[in-house]
Amino acid sequence: MSALRSTLINQGDGQRAMRRPACFISTGSVLIDLPLHVERVPAPGGAVTATSSGPTVGGGYTVVSAVARQGLPAALAATLGTGPNSAQVRETMMHDGVELLVDELVGDIGTCTTLIEPSGRRTFITTEGVEAEPQLEDLQRIELREGDWVYATGYDLVHRSSRDVLTSWLLSLPEDVGLVVDLGPVQPEIPDHVLLPVLRRTTLLTGNHFETTQLTARLGSPEALRRACPDGLLVRRTGVHGCVMWPVGGDRIEVPGFARDVVDTTGAGDTHTGVLVVGLMDGLDVVAAARRANAAAAEAVSRVGPARAPRRDEIDAFLRA
Repeated sequence: MSALRSTLINQGDGQRAMRRPACFISTGSVLIDLPLHVERVPAPGGAVTATSSGPTVGGGYTVVSAVARQGLPAALAATLGTGPNSAQVRETMMHDGVELLVDELVGDIGTCTTLIEPSGRRTFITTEGVEAEPQLEDLQRIELREGDWVYATGYDLVHRSSRDVLTSWLLSLPEDVGLVVDLGPVQPEIPDHVLLPVLRRTTLLTGNHFETTQLTARLGSPEALRRACPDGLLVRRTGVHGCVMWPVGGDRIEVPGFARDVVDTTGAGDTHTGVLVVGLMDGLDVVAAARRANAAAAEAVSRVGPARAPRRDEIDAFLRA
């Protein structure tokens, strides 16, 4: 067992976890991404020729990878299996220095086939695996401390096999642990009895322009969104334009983005989220943290693949240039 894992897991011997640095812990389900670049999405019954760089580790891994590439402790609390897809994830985690905090299940994680058009628009086809089966006892063994951040996605709050377990654990997090939530495009499918309590507990709520607009319409108004998430920093990602931040007790702040040639937008939002949280963990104010996140996302879209976040020194160089 690694040093970081041993300080994050309650071994049941009655001893408190030793002092350790603050850690980012992702509960986001990890999948194997199968990116296919196409000229267009075929009509029903049609056909199209695609090019692919091969399977890569994606899903909830992108955000935790982005944090690890900034040099902060990062861990995964999402279920992996015993099959070849999970083996590929473990190999990538070892390369990035990401720890796994939960036990494996017999079986394997699913896949996400992504059709990527020249404009960068993406269409997803997902298969399910053991990533949709989090175990509450595994999550309860994680020893959290002040300054830790936990990450959750809307995808895991939608599925019946994962939402009750995950919601129960998220709502029991200590008050001094941050919770960052990205509801994603499945937000309309999350039932109110799950969504509203999670929003009340959220420390940072992030989504792209369309997703945030959808959520605002569901709740009735921007003010209703603020009331539903009273203690959260609200982040609306606006692509090349950057992002709009709405801190608790303050006015909205637009933080400009950076223009880059778009190669692949897969994982850009997760990269933005991971680097933004790192900035906050580093003690930066929200504008400085957002500026780094905008730079990281701009660099990420110029690279092929979902988990391709720039490292800290690369972001520094980008901002200097």
